[in-house]
Amino acid sequence: MNLFFVFILIISLIGIEFCFKKGNKDYLSKVNTSCIKGIFILIVFYSHFCQYTDVNMSKDFIMFDIRSFLGQLMVALFLFYSGYGIFESLKSKKGYIEKLPKNRIFKTWLHFAIVIFIFLIVNLLFISNPDLSIKRVLLSFFAWDSIGNSNWYIFSIICLYIITYLSFKIFNNKKDYQKGIALNYLLTIVVMMLLSIYKEDYWFNTMLCYPLGLSYSFHKDIIEEKLFNPKTFIMVLFVTVLSFLTLMKFQKTNFWYYDIYSMIFCLLIVELTVLINLKSPILKWFGDNLFWIYILQRLPMMVLNNIGYNTHPYRFALISFVITIVLTFIFKFLIKYIDKLFFKEKEKVHA
Repeated sequence: MNLFFVFILIISLIGIEFCFKKGNKDYLSKVNTSCIKGIFILIVFYSHFCQYTDVNMSKDFIMFDIRSFLGQLMVALFLFYSGYGIFESLKSKKGYIEKLPKNRIFKTWLHFAIVIFIFLIVNLLFISNPDLSIKRVLLSFFAWDSIGNSNWYIFSIICLYIITYLSFKIFNNKKDYQKGIALNYLLTIVVMMLLSIYKEDYWFNTMLCYPLGLSYSFHKDIIEEKLFNPKTFIMVLFVTVLSFLTLMKFQKTNFWYYDIYSMIFCLLIVELTVLINLKSPILKWFGDNLFWIYILQRLPMMVLNNIGYNTHPYRFALISFVITIVLTFIFKFLIKYIDKLFFKEKEKVHA
């Protein structure tokens, strides 16, 4: 699967532009952020693939080391960019917060619930002795439990959307936006503490990356004064790298350290995109379809694992990858008709 690393590297180089002198003014554009998300969703695919088959370390050491190093960091940028995108929309679109429950919270849940129904059918038809108790199935529809699907990220992002709605519904004037962000941080911490009672750390130890994205959008002008000044940029990058390396030693101590560690990782990647502009249409496609790729990839993995294909890792990975892409096209096509029944306005859900 080092071939998978080569694949990611090659498609990342398509259209790449180095901006060491002037800086990449489009570092937070839709194209650039989609390309970054595209890289990380491919790493997520590899991480999930490793859960179903034995990794050949002699052939997979690059990707396996990347997976081991990143851990939960591979999803941190998804949360950061979501928070950033939400606040950018809040600043520019009138009445955006009033539409958030329908266009973000309900839409994300509806798409998720449709896929869970497919997981239920797959379990009944293709999986031997599936655990499908009524309680488990019902909780799976709300991402609290799982019937083979990925769930924790969906639960977390919906919680964060709800927190955002509540915060900016209370502080809905531009002059109060900073208070709304502060309330986002506070409520996110409360949710993290509650989840720490019932769930493993990975459910919540990157959640603060989302309000960090809100903060970044709010302070964007001030931040960019530093980022696009060559002298201050070097200092900012040095401090970020030093902070990241320092926290690397403590990030396993508890989830608070890890959350700060993941926040610094987000800032580090953002600073690096000031130097490098990614324009790969292939990466962009993966980033634009992050939600579907994330939530659908376990379907082929489950079935192939059940019929014994996990004993052939390369075949297993390739077939799972191809089927995931095909399923993504199918669901994107079908979901348009479902969305027409519930949503008049065209707004993409960004995971």
